[in-house]
Amino acid sequence: MKLKREFYQLPLQFDLEKMQQEIAQFADSEWVPHHENFKGNSALPLISVNGEFNNDFKGIMLPTSALLRCEYLQQVIASFGEVVGRTRLMKLDAGCEVPLHSDINYHWYKRVRVHIPITTTDTVIFQCANKRIHMAAGDCWIFDSWEFHKVENNSNQSRVHLVIDFAGSSHFWDMIENIHEDGSTSRKFLNYQPKKRIELRTEKNNYQIIMSPGEVELLVNDLITEVQSYSQSSESTKAQFAKLLKNFVSDWRELWFLYGEDKTGWPLFHRLRNEVLKQASQFDKNIFIKNGTSAVKILAQLIIGPSMNVELALPTTNVIKSINKNESKKNRINSK
Repeated sequence: MKLKREFYQLPLQFDLEKMQQEIAQFADSEWVPHHENFKGNSALPLISVNGEFNNDFKGIMLPTSALLRCEYLQQVIASFGEVVGRTRLMKLDAGCEVPLHSDINYHWYKRVRVHIPITTTDTVIFQCANKRIHMAAGDCWIFDSWEFHKVENNSNQSRVHLVIDFAGSSHFWDMIENIHEDGSTSRKFLNYQPKKRIELRTEKNNYQIIMSPGEVELLVNDLITEVQSYSQSSESTKAQFAKLLKNFVSDWRELWFLYGEDKTGWPLFHRLRNEVLKQASQFDKNIFIKNGTSAVKILAQLIIGPSMNVELALPTTNVIKSINKNESKKNRINSK
């Protein structure tokens, strides 16, 4: 998510000793290697699609069996009071790094990523754009994931963060607006409360079978604005690219009015996407945004790819099964 500055330290602090006790129970075999095979990067899903050990983004988000073993981590996640998406423990081995990258895909465009360090040292450095910081254990941070960022573990031990994704309610963003840039905001400490009854609210609707024309237009307009702000592309080229995207919005809206999410329209939506990407490919080497990313790459990952998710058109029986599974896990959490 784009933010006004690189980092925000949230006015929250957590019971470090209790979090460390809870993550110590997990065997090395329970950690899943990074899906892009970054050396020394692994994760342990806590909230995931269908509560399974996967790296998916689309579908009903549920607590995993690993989270159900962690009473205080449940309290930490619930303490934000937000509708929570993918949540995991993320490990970075000694001497390894999270390579420089920018989160330009649909999932992170309107979701913030909360980091709570559990095990770390002073030599673990998080870089976002040109700013470098150390996130101390037990603290809480968010950062601008639209900017290029990386993490270096220059220590001789593994670093583990609790990482929570959510869009954030108005209450959350009001809190962010009131954070002082010098970090002087007073912090609230979350005590561990044994057997506390909690409610975890998790995402149920995160991708559309066919993206609504309103959201397509919003994303397209944002991308056009980004492209216009990059001065090194010619005005005529930027105008051609913008025209292509605006035509795409108009044609998508027409198909939506005719078919909506009905499967008879899927081939036409798919054909339109392919035609737009084919036409856009001519701009791949000369249309960029200010962080240096190709606008065509963003078009593909932020808009074209996520605009159709027909795999979510599950049979009704499967939907009911997922809902029942969710209710069962919710009851198990509330009964603690």
